Amino acid sequence: MREREGYRENLALLNERFPDKDVLSVADVAAFMGVSRDTVRSRIKISPVTHRVTKPDLARQISL
Repeated sequence: MREREGYRENLALLNERFPDKDVLSVADVAAFMGVSRDTVRSRIKISPVTHRVTKPDLARQISL
């Protein structure tokens, strides 16, 4: 499977912004993307159990 364009750049930005976290909350993602929490919940696949998303998974979802 090929990496999506921009994946590594997005992952680097996430690692820079959240160096001490492996998984991000809805509030973290909203702050990073500059959107509301409702927008994150509707557009980003978040774990239904933990209500969080890993940085690599988020980087994949926001890449082209």
